[in-house]
Amino acid sequence: MKVSAWIAMFGCLIALAFLMHPGDARAAEFNARGCGWPLVFSPEGSGNVQGPDGAARYWIMPFDTRYEKMTIKGTYPKIRYFAITAYETLGYDPEHNTNQGFHLVEQHLYDAQITPDPGSSNPFVQPGGRSGTYTVVISRSDPSSGNTIKVSSDLVWVVLRMYVPNADPSLSGKALMGGVPLPTITLTDGTGAGKQLDTCPTVNKWGEISALAQLLFPLNFDPKVIEGTPATDRLWFASPANPPSILWPNPDGKYMMMWPGDDYQPGRIIVIRGKAPGVPDTFNGAPIWEPSRGFRSVDMRYWALCEQDFAVPLSLVGCATDLTTRLEGGYYTIVISDDRQRPDWLSPNINWLPYGDERYPKFMVLRHTLVSDDFPYAVKEAWARCAFDLDFKSLPERNVLDEKGPCSQDAMGDYYPVAVWCDKATFMHGGWQACMKVR
Repeated sequence: MKVSAWIAMFGCLIALAFLMHPGDARAAEFNARGCGWPLVFSPEGSGNVQGPDGAARYWIMPFDTRYEKMTIKGTYPKIRYFAITAYETLGYDPEHNTNQGFHLVEQHLYDAQITPDPGSSNPFVQPGGRSGTYTVVISRSDPSSGNTIKVSSDLVWVVLRMYVPNADPSLSGKALMGGVPLPTITLTDGTGAGKQLDTCPTVNKWGEISALAQLLFPLNFDPKVIEGTPATDRLWFASPANPPSILWPNPDGKYMMMWPGDDYQPGRIIVIRGKAPGVPDTFNGAPIWEPSRGFRSVDMRYWALCEQDFAVPLSLVGCATDLTTRLEGGYYTIVISDDRQRPDWLSPNINWLPYGDERYPKFMVLRHTLVSDDFPYAVKEAWARCAFDLDFKSLPERNVLDEKGPCSQDAMGDYYPVAVWCDKATFMHGGWQACMKVR
């Protein structure tokens, strides 16, 4: 038989197998190599999808109906925050590359909630100590309880979020994973037979990450931006009542968003100023319950203000994170300009973000993660009192943000991010004070 005939026959057999076992087709589309953690959202490279935070990585593992359980075994990383979340896919149609959306399972586990293995310890729970090991199970049959998360949809996305790994002076090569290997994954089928997967040697094979991007943002997805130029220089942040499920929102966080208008305003900059909440200095080895130098309390586990392109795939432009943001008297000042690199007219105490390509409209996101019950000025306060409805295919009317913004500022006090468009010359002559004065 000719080689071409063998190839044709093999292709037919593969196609037939996919028809008989559609779960296989899904797994092959997103993880053809059959290894552990094949995909990652990150600020670099092809993983810059959904606007990932600049200080985080989101490791991703698809889980389909061929298997009853996914067992995740790992060592607690040396890191500010990590969590395991399952997102269920609703109405996925691989033939037409469409879906009805995603939703979170009822239970999700963050670091301090993950019970350690017998004889081990969890360093995220006082009194802390050495990093022990843990086991988390994603199950189609067992109820959610303890370290078990129950799922039901045909296609589930298991996401390992990792924020702000500690400094790694040993240069172990695992700095982004908190100095430990990624957890191992064992898949168990309906007969009870299990197989442990090798961790993927590389991530984001182009065919796999592009398939995931098109699942999130189908080819006919076209977000509408009809903002025009804001009527005033004041730019309001407000909190969406239900962040779009297509963004896989973090159940441990709350968000505020701001849209600065369709176009960059030539000769001008965006200035944002607010008070910084207290966070732990885990980067330098402190536990999560000890505040960083200059703070009296740990108000929340993490915060960041990030800028994204409001164009598919919602790529990250840049972030001011609590780890890197310079403060002055407990306050941050952020300047966003269209310079290619940090301009020399900014003093060292001013934080800078590039506007990025002016042809893409932008939006800003402020995230607060794992807020202390004793801190009354977080985004969740604005969310509870002043939320707006958001359909991510189109933006809210400007007057909606103009209405919800002042309410949000009242809820958050000095911790609200005050934002304005300002002439560069005004800032150079009078600093942020001059810009806020003329708003």
